[in-house]
Amino acid sequence: MCFTSASGMSTNRITYSSIMKKFSLFLSLLLSFVLTGVYAQSLGDFKPNDDSFKPGKIDKGTKEMYIANFVINFEVYKEAIDKKREGGFGRTVKNASKAKAAVGLSTLDKESLQATADKLYADFVAEMKDKGYSLISAEEAGKTAYYEGWKKVTGPSIFEIGLPGILAVVPSGYSYYYKEQNAVSNKLAGFAKGSQDLSQELNDAVVADISLVYAFTEVSKGWNIEEAAKVKIDVNYRLAHIYHFSNEKTEEARGRITKYLDTSKQEATLSSYANFTRGKLKIGGSPESQYAGSLKSCLEINDVLKKEKIVAYSKQTRATATIQNPVVIIRGDNYSETTKWLEPDGIKYSEGMYNAGSKFLSYHTAEVFE
Repeated sequence: MCFTSASGMSTNRITYSSIMKKFSLFLSLLLSFVLTGVYAQSLGDFKPNDDSFKPGKIDKGTKEMYIANFVINFEVYKEAIDKKREGGFGRTVKNASKAKAAVGLSTLDKESLQATADKLYADFVAEMKDKGYSLISAEEAGKTAYYEGWKKVTGPSIFEIGLPGILAVVPSGYSYYYKEQNAVSNKLAGFAKGSQDLSQELNDAVVADISLVYAFTEVSKGWNIEEAAKVKIDVNYRLAHIYHFSNEKTEEARGRITKYLDTSKQEATLSSYANFTRGKLKIGGSPESQYAGSLKSCLEINDVLKKEKIVAYSKQTRATATIQNPVVIIRGDNYSETTKWLEPDGIKYSEGMYNAGSKFLSYHTAEVFE
């Protein structure tokens, strides 16, 4: 603090109050450093990726943006199945075996998940506005020929997307359009042609297409040469760069012809990305500029779910004919099932979702927008 002496000269004096203020500032900086360290430790290695076309031009045109897609998908349940067919060679026969492993999350907090989606969306909107962009409303975008025949959904909403065990959360107040015949779900956003066509109809506004996919399982792959059906699911909570969904359909889906084909599985691929598109070339119809942000590998979210393996194993029964017993028959198939429900802290799960999603979006928006 600055005081004036009796002679009129100003002198600097160290007082108890000034010491405490400096000490408080030091504690604040130390706490900030500690929290930053904790935040950094809560996520794994961040390896961003982009496959872009003239991305520098995206931020050079009109300062308008339409958020065509901002939906967050997250996995809550997984089933994996392995089968071994009956058969044999020579005098030896084996019956069929089947193993099924399943794992689910039983303690997620719906309110926290919705609040996390709301926060990620609000952060994104605020950042775009800070960079000078005004947002085109869903009502205005819905007037384009591009969205003719589409339906609108407005958050907040959490629903199953058509792939068992995969849910979507839509931010509060956010609206988007979907088509009933969408291959994955009747409520997921999509594009009828290309995002450049939508941008063209919106006077070359930037079209944002955001997808965040959170998964907690990975099915171990590899050749199984044992005489047994075997399934192994690894638990690993992460923001997934690519998530391959696969599950077994019911037997009702198999007919006289399809039973000879590998049609017993329902499969789809989801991925995390932050795509931005502006304009459409007059020749060729490609985007004038486009940024496609993604991940090279998954971004692990630590300290929420313990890494472990869920295993199901079912050995085939073997019988060999002999002179004394020339005919052998094995009745029935062998079956094994393992199911486990995990109980993560719902608040910590949502915090991890926010931390990973925020890091991903902040990086890619910084790469595109000045």
